[in-house]
Amino acid sequence: MKHHSIDADADVVVVGAGPSGAALAVELGRRGFSVVLLEAGDGVVRDARLHTVSIRTMEIARRWGIESELRNCGWPLDRPQDVVWGTSLAEPEIARLEWPAIAEMRPPEFSPTFAQRCPQRWFNAILLDLARRQPSVEVRTSARMESFVQDESGVSVELAEAGDRSTRLRCRYLVGCDGGRSTVRGVLGIEREMSSTWGTSAEAIIRSPDLASFPLAGRTGRFTVVEPTGMSISLLPFDGREEFRVTLMVHDGRGTPDDIRRAVTTMAGPDVDFEFVTEVMPWTNREAVAHQFFVGRVILAGDAAHTMPTTGGMGMNTGILDSTDLGWKLQALMEGWGGPGLLPSYEHERRSAAVRTAALASAIYRDWLAMKDQLSDVAELEQEGPAAEQARQRLRELLLTGFRREFNAVGGALGYRYEDSPICVPDGTPPTPDVMETYVPTARPGHLAPHVWLEDGTSTIDLFDREFVLLCLGGDESAATQITATATVRGIPWRTVVLTDPAVRKAYARNYALVRPDGHVAWRGDAIPTDVDSLLDVVTGHGGADALARPSHNAAAHA
Repeated sequence: MKHHSIDADADVVVVGAGPSGAALAVELGRRGFSVVLLEAGDGVVRDARLHTVSIRTMEIARRWGIESELRNCGWPLDRPQDVVWGTSLAEPEIARLEWPAIAEMRPPEFSPTFAQRCPQRWFNAILLDLARRQPSVEVRTSARMESFVQDESGVSVELAEAGDRSTRLRCRYLVGCDGGRSTVRGVLGIEREMSSTWGTSAEAIIRSPDLASFPLAGRTGRFTVVEPTGMSISLLPFDGREEFRVTLMVHDGRGTPDDIRRAVTTMAGPDVDFEFVTEVMPWTNREAVAHQFFVGRVILAGDAAHTMPTTGGMGMNTGILDSTDLGWKLQALMEGWGGPGLLPSYEHERRSAAVRTAALASAIYRDWLAMKDQLSDVAELEQEGPAAEQARQRLRELLLTGFRREFNAVGGALGYRYEDSPICVPDGTPPTPDVMETYVPTARPGHLAPHVWLEDGTSTIDLFDREFVLLCLGGDESAATQITATATVRGIPWRTVVLTDPAVRKAYARNYALVRPDGHVAWRGDAIPTDVDSLLDVVTGHGGADALARPSHNAAAHA
């Protein structure tokens, strides 16, 4: 265990054991830092939240060694995942977007893995188990943070634990992963930038063998009811068997069990039996991003820092990326090789990413709202004859065109980039398109390092974990000696990897590429800079804008 302060009970206290908090505990625990992960409840997720683990989060799960565990989380591997629209479960479908079963899916050419269906109650349990397996991580349930006070050397945290027992913890850093109503954010007095509200939704998990008996419910990945008032009800198989998440628009800002009952009747008729697995949970559809992501030694991550509409399933996955960005930076600060620019870089990188992702989620939600004005002929859909068939065809084309990007948001998951990051060295190349449904791999600094399969069956992205990696892809290998030696002297976790495969050189487009522990490219070039200390200053948070601008750090000009 790396414990760097004799007057601290833990290196880091994390408030909130949801996905972001558990992920940060894993990141720090794998690096040997002592972490106390606090959860006010019992750690079991019961409500209707995340359902899809994105392709990027699955890449991280691969790094953590739990990719197979998530693949076998309990979701039926042979269940079709087609997205279907119709006026009811009993009527012929209007449109179908085909999506294969997990057993039939294969990684795309730009990643070694693919997205996975895994309800949050399963996902969170797997993450928490992984956190508990780290010897330096302690998970405390029924432990609520009451207050905290920070000073130059650390943070003192007051807890209320089971049996009305009061406890004080001293830590070097405190991270609030305590959700959209974050107590940590409130104590810091940080306001949020909010968009306008685009409506209120409500959802609940129900259990119903009757619903599962309808083919459009029991053998698809999602069913959405089309009405003249819009896409009013969505039915998502939650466990792939007899549990479903019912989501609907509500106009009173609340949502009740009777609303859910009416929705089920609309979809399947009055004779369908079901029971509630969760309470009805309403939420407001809008973007909210904190103005600051840290104050001193107290940091925000996950929903405490940003919330967004659930469309596209991006919220939880965005929080996981906060944790992988923050984990190595806290390591650098606590080990002494990281500079004062690292926490500002966390705020710069992750806040810009959250604003981008929230905007993408909102764009999908606006697609739903815009559809309302184009559904005036829904009454014809269940009739017979040429006019009705033409109406069905028009709506089919409208639905498949309008919603395709929600179910093919690979660019949203992998295309984020840390533009103008203070710890990445720009190389003067133009940005690739940032489009939700299209991903263009690039090793441009600030982007995710591209995946290429290697001869041993591993991926290039498997190389990036707990250290900086300097890839030598065609230049003089001996030229890396000085920067490697300098990094070692400075205590920077470092590895130099020589790869001779032309496919890797093509993907990275330079002779050398420096990749951060979180898998983002920090620098690339055709020659190692002569002033290696200045380059290392920048990528570890010691450098400034003047260092970034030095020509010797940039790639050679390319046609």
